Amino acid sequence: MANLLPRIGFIDETSLKTNMVKTTGWSAKGARLTDHTPFGHWNTQTFIAALRHDRLDAPWVIDGAMNRDLFELYIETQLAPTLHPGDVIILDNLSSHKSPKAADAMREVGAWFLFRCSGKTPHWGLFWSLQPLQPRS
Repeated sequence: MANLLPRIGFIDETSLKTNMVKTTGWSAKGARLTDHTPFGHWNTQTFIAALRHDRLDAPWVIDGAMNRDLFELYIETQLAPTLHPGDVIILDNLSSHKSPKAADAMREVGAWFLFRCSGKTPHWGLFWSLQPLQPRS
């Protein structure tokens, strides 16, 4: 199993809303607390990357939420150039990830992909996705 680790990658994404700032705080007794919010615009930024056992591959930040078109663009321009034949990419079971165009881009490189089971915790999803790779006795 140890020789499979370099071939496995997990696509994960997270987003940040720039308007989510703390609205309360501490100040000296009787003094008004004033502070500033970062950026000055109220948008969503999404960070997506492939998590490997020893590194982070193809990190990418976009303005806005992830959708199928942006996911396809990410796979074609960021992730596919980092893949090697035989790589296994595990994805969340999201509708934006179920793109035939993205799947074809990964297949062209010789990589294949699995969807993490929905309704499971991340650890269970990981083990469930790796189950087909385990040798049978």
